[in-house]
Formats: sequence, structure tokens, C-alpha cells
Amino acid sequence: MSKVSELSPMMKQYIRIKADNEDSILFFRVGDFYEMFYDDAKTASEELDLVLTGKDCGTEERAPMCGVPYHSCEAYIARLVEKGYKVAICEQTEDPAAARGLVNRDVIRVVTPGTVIEDAMLEEGKNNYLAAVAFAQSGVGLCFADASTGDCHITSLPAEDFESKVKDELSRFSPREVLVPESIKAKSASLYDYLSREFPAMVSERPDSSFNTDNTAALFNEHFGVSELQRLGIEPGSAMAAALGAVIEYLFETGKSSNISVNQIEVYTDSQFMRLDMTAIRNLELTETMRTKSKKGSLLWVLDKTKTAMGKRLIRSWTEKPLLNIAAITARQNAVDELCSDTVLRGELAEYLSGIKDIERLMTRTVYGTASARDLLSVAATAHNFPLIKQLLSSAECRLLKEICTDIDPLDDITELIDSAISEKPPVTVREGG
Repeated sequence: MSKVSELSPMMKQYIRIKADNEDSILFFRVGDFYEMFYDDAKTASEELDLVLTGKDCGTEERAPMCGVPYHSCEAYIARLVEKGYKVAICEQTEDPAAARGLVNRDVIRVVTPGTVIEDAMLEEGKNNYLAAVAFAQSGVGLCFADASTGDCHITSLPAEDFESKVKDELSRFSPREVLVPESIKAKSASLYDYLSREFPAMVSERPDSSFNTDNTAALFNEHFGVSELQRLGIEPGSAMAAALGAVIEYLFETGKSSNISVNQIEVYTDSQFMRLDMTAIRNLELTETMRTKSKKGSLLWVLDKTKTAMGKRLIRSWTEKPLLNIAAITARQNAVDELCSDTVLRGELAEYLSGIKDIERLMTRTVYGTASARDLLSVAATAHNFPLIKQLLSSAECRLLKEICTDIDPLDDITELIDSAISEKPPVTVREGG
């Protein structure tokens, strides 16, 4: 790389921003393109089959460069993330036409395998989990959070024989990325070897301070409030709190914002779900076949007749985590029995559910501020079905269906606001009006 003092002002800006994002491929916005330079350009050109060119940067030697159009960048980012890279998106933070001299730029988000929220990069019927493994004297804390839906599951495991239990939980949730402390090798060499050599996900080593609940206490207060954690039974200073803190900090850091959607926390224990080890999950072919690793031919493939993306994710979760609580099992069976017996109710519900969009992921993009006008129209179109579904369920007799009916909010105020504010056929970007 050339001497920084000889570089053009824009390339000096690039070098400064890249220094803060050394572990990511930097998508540097220049006009209608995201450009990559130096080693990033060489990597991206090879992984994405892009032409590697050069750019004048104020020195005799041209900087290696490649680029992608900004309006079709998602497909390229998805391919890099799928291959296990992190991508830092650096935008122009002011209007180039109004800028005096060099346009201000800054990283607005870092996309990693475990922090993806875009539909184009996600599998509709499967959660995209970010996991964290935290160590404490009492045992190990595990947190599994889906940044795209807000789902978050936390548990603690006793210190005895924790390695095999951690492996089983990771196998069950199949996270795309796992956060571990830098000191993991000293705490468990066998788990470190398993994650780095065998587990099919990105492993991101984080400073030990990220797992220190004294350091992350402010994050809890800001996002949940201490009383909320205590209500859920998460003790300050526990391994569970450390794992959750590491996840929240990472989502804040990569999203460059405190607006994250993780809000549905479930603390689970051995007594709630059947604990299946890796071998049982594989041999039972619960969600994929042993031979082809595909859903077709698995138990999930037989069971999944759901009408919505959220339903697909829910039935996968139920299949991977069989209930043990008799009362919960009976409540679920009674609901299934009523829907099987009442063909009219089942048919009408299926019809209305067919019009339900992936509201969980739409709301997440709204929270992050990346939702388009078309996304908001999808929210309104979905919410128009809520009163109809609520009306259908009002005649249900079993407890579980009655609870679902009570929990449905028609969102009349939201639909009215969206319908009045956005034209029926809005353009792709907000800047175009409508």
C-alpha cells in the first residue's frame, strides 16, 4: 500500500475508515457504486467474479479496485456473508451536490452472518441465530438471538461436562455466527477446537470485557431495564446475563444504533424441552435428511403445511424442541383437535393466513430504519387481516386458541396511518416521493 501522505484526500478518508473496520470488507460508496480497494478488492473480485481494475489514488501506483452498483448490492453482500465474510457498508452521509470539497462518509452498518436482516439474504422458514457462549464459575450461559425477528432464547448449563451440552445446544439451534470470549482456549481447549474446526458457522472472538456484566449493565438498562431481566430470572453477574450482554453489545456495534429488535426473551431449562444430542437430531432426521442434508424427506417436510413464514419458523422450532410439560402438550393437542374437527374454521383461517406477510422481519427492518415504503404497505396489508382472524377465533372453545384471539391487536391506528401516508404504488426508494 502507498504512503498515506501521498494519497488523494478520498483515499486518505478510505484508509482512515478501513482502519476501524479491519476485519470486514469495506463497501465504500462513491456515486452510484460501492467500491473496494487494495486487499478487499482482491478478495471481492475473486469471491464475486468481478473484474479487478485500478484507481488513481494520487501516487504512481494505482490502487487495486473493483465495484458493484449500489442498487443491486444486496446480492453481492449476501454471497460474501454466505462465504463467511463481514461486510462494512460505508455511505455518503451528506448530499454530494451540497458538499464543499470531500463528501463525508461513515460506516452505517456491518453485516455479518449472524446479524442479517434483509429478506434476500435469509431463508424464509428458518431462524437466523447469532449465538454467544459465556463462562462463569457456576457454569456456562448460552444466548441465541435472531436479529431479523427479535426472538431470543437463553439458558444456563452446569459446569460438569459442559462441553458436550454446549455442542448439543449449538447443534439444535444451528446459529450462523457464534460469539466467544478471547480467553475461550484457556477455559475450554476442546470446545475451542470444535468451534474453530468442526462447527459450520462463523466464530467471532470478542474481548473478555464484552462478557463482563459490569461493563454491559448500561446496555441492559438502555434496552430492557434491570427490572425486566430480574422478572425473567436472569441474575446480574450470571453466565446467562453475560451471554445476553455480549449479544446486545454486538448488535449495537454492528448496527451502529441502539435500535435493535431483540425483545422476546425466553429463558428455557431442561424441564421444558426434551434435550436431544447431536447424534439423535441427525439420526431422527428431524429437519434434514442424513444423506442429502435437505428438508425434503425429513419429519419437518412431512409436518410443515403452514401458510406463513412465521408459521414455518415456529413449526421448525417445535420440531427441534419437543415439549416435556404435560399441561403445555395437552393445550397444544386441544387446539389441534379443535382445528381438525372444525373444517370450516380451519379453511377460513388458512385463507386469511395466506395473505399474511412476514410481519416479524418487516417490523425489524422498520425498527432499524431500513424498511421501504413497500415494506410498510405490506405491514398494513397484513394488519387488514387481523380483525378477520380475531373474529374467526372468537368462537373458539379451547384455551390456547382463546389466548391467541385475545392477544391479537387489530392495529387499526397503524393501518390508517400507513394507508393515508403512502401511495398505493410507491417507488423503490423514499427519495422518489409518493
